[in-house]
Amino acid sequence: MEETSSGDYWRLAITPITPSACPLELILHSDQHYDISIAGETYEGRPIDSFDWFLPLAEAVAEGQVVQRQRISRLTGLQRSTETLVALANGEVWFDGRDTLHAAPPIEDDGTEIRERRFLPYDR
Repeated sequence: MEETSSGDYWRLAITPITPSACPLELILHSDQHYDISIAGETYEGRPIDSFDWFLPLAEAVAEGQVVQRQRISRLTGLQRSTETLVALANGEVWFDGRDTLHAAPPIEDDGTEIRERRFLPYDR
């Protein structure tokens, strides 16, 4: 675990020693925005509505409650989108994602398949 800070941000990076566990990096900015990287997928400049969910999110990642979904075109092999989902203990799901092909045909037109990547808990 690595923690750094300045007048503009606070950063926490967790690199688990358990193989196949999910790395997490969280940066809280002084302008009420955050950046987060979960399993290598980075989402930047998200607004902070509440600080209450950051600890439950980190706990869920440590418990292995993370799924990454990639949508891949079976015709071209290109990745169309990636989603990251974290199941919190209270039953809520934190979700973010990105499209990689903005002008792609609809999913039903190119035989898109979904591949899921799951992670182990930090403690085993």
